[in-house]
Amino acid sequence: MIKRNQIITLAVTFAGLFFGHAALGQQAGKVVRAKGEVVVISAAGGSQALEKGSSVSVGDSVKTGGNGQALIQMKDKSRLIIRKNSEVKIEAFEYKKKDTDKAETSLISGALRAVSGNIAKKNPASVKYSAGTATIGIRGTDIDVAIIGDGQQDRAGVYNYVRKGSTQMALASGETSLVEEETAGFTPKDPKPGEPLLQILRDRPAFLESSGFDTLIQQLTAPRVPMIR
Repeated sequence: MIKRNQIITLAVTFAGLFFGHAALGQQAGKVVRAKGEVVVISAAGGSQALEKGSSVSVGDSVKTGGNGQALIQMKDKSRLIIRKNSEVKIEAFEYKKKDTDKAETSLISGALRAVSGNIAKKNPASVKYSAGTATIGIRGTDIDVAIIGDGQQDRAGVYNYVRKGSTQMALASGETSLVEEETAGFTPKDPKPGEPLLQILRDRPAFLESSGFDTLIQQLTAPRVPMIR
């Protein structure tokens, strides 16, 4: 015979499972612009091409090819540019204008640019990005994150460049550092003996680029000035 406290435990367990799965697949944003090869892979494993107006949901991974790029606007007005040869996963996103709102995004490969929205304005600690063993908590509004492989102009490793504001970059090994405006946090793929695992670079990384997507993200982000008649 099942006791009353066992019934309560089962009810809570099933409720937790239900709501946990319900979060997956919930719409998190829409594609503002897509160019070249851009596909989305759902949490269930299905994939389809993305185009302007396509939805992106919690649990989705967006992948771009060698000629691909995408600009996504999330429901809280934050924006992501997913660069060529990149993969980005929407780990979590909830925007109900409450203290529980959050956004968590993982860079699996390649590079992305992220401009903060309403969730970050109210509670910056609720917005996080991750790349490899690095976790990036934002204190600002405009950042780039990249995983650079061997044979490229920049040294191989994980980069977090801050265009505006600041971030707190932390490694799984415990190192943390404040990354300020116009500097980059860097963790090398193959550190040399005695070399710090987390470094601050003053020089602008070579992977940073500017395209029509960057112009568009600036236009969407810039405050509108009313016309004087």
